[in-house]
Amino acid sequence: MCKYTNAKVVGCPKTIDNDLAGTHYTFGFWSAVQLASNAMDNLTTTARSHQRVFVVEIMGRDAGFLTMYSGISAGADIILIPETPFDFERDVVQVLKSRLRVGHKYHIIACSEGAYPSLESLRRDFTTISKETIDKLPKDVFGNPVLPALNISNILVTELGLRDDLKEEFKKHGVDFECRSVVLGHTMRAGAPNSFDRILGLRFGLAAMKLVLEEDFGKMVSLQGTEIATFALSEGVKKKYIKPESDKLELRDLMVKIRYKSKEN
Repeated sequence: MCKYTNAKVVGCPKTIDNDLAGTHYTFGFWSAVQLASNAMDNLTTTARSHQRVFVVEIMGRDAGFLTMYSGISAGADIILIPETPFDFERDVVQVLKSRLRVGHKYHIIACSEGAYPSLESLRRDFTTISKETIDKLPKDVFGNPVLPALNISNILVTELGLRDDLKEEFKKHGVDFECRSVVLGHTMRAGAPNSFDRILGLRFGLAAMKLVLEEDFGKMVSLQGTEIATFALSEGVKKKYIKPESDKLELRDLMVKIRYKSKEN
């Protein structure tokens, strides 16, 4: 807009997805993480009392920061994000079976709305969707399928319910298989911000006001570590994703192993 219309623009990074490259954190992100984490904490209580599996669908079409951070915070047993296509047999079914064998009778699966299976798993493990299903999805402006239209949490619940081997494993350990989906959806954009976001928003606002007063337009304020900085707006609004070498992925995988290899108290 600045480049082509001479509009005087200053940016503040506001999204719960935290997927803007120019800032370590956007304001709104940590409030949404807290909300999703609290929701999974609450669902864990009913999952434990009724010995159920809950698939919790969390916003995040292309980037899994929200699901990853809230899933780790809430101690979710399985975390599925868009950046790493999952293998349904290995990453879901076998993890549930392994947890059952060491005494866990309830399970929480945190799933990004844009999470999807690998093509190999899609062909091998799924009966209700196929590659053709994905090919027929609505397309975004770049021609990519809009994966949230799959309603992945409902698909996972359906596919798990079709697995007789999984039901037998639950039965063997004295549990009737029952699986529910919960879509947090737009509730994650509601509610009061937490203290971190309130202060970050004020800091961003102050920095943005200074840019305006100095007539330094075409910039975006950002958080770098603990300090407020500025980026060229064109660079700052580029997308970012969880990288394969991210320590968050390492932490997620370690948590899964710990949670299904240790006995429930």
